[in-house]
Amino acid sequence: MAAWIMLFSGCFIVGCGVLILNGWRAAQHRHPGKAGWGFVAAGGGLALDGVPKLAGWSSGVGLDLAAVAMALVVLGAVLQIQGRRAASSRHRGRIG
Repeated sequence: MAAWIMLFSGCFIVGCGVLILNGWRAAQHRHPGKAGWGFVAAGGGLALDGVPKLAGWSSGVGLDLAAVAMALVVLGAVLQIQGRRAASSRHRGRIG
């Protein structure tokens, strides 16, 4: 059950990232490129983490894919933080 939840939540987060890349309203508060790709990487990591259990692969393959998924989630988080910082520094200089 947990693998299905990871897969569906990862796909949902990837979908949100694609919406941000296409100029969805959340892109007003962030750098759309960095934040969008951050969502895509983090969602891809979550989805990738659930695949070995659903496919019935060995625990060794699951461990390798979990390491790759963790790296994707960390990369996504870093990109989202950088995208947030760029947007906040851009709005900081505005008057009114």
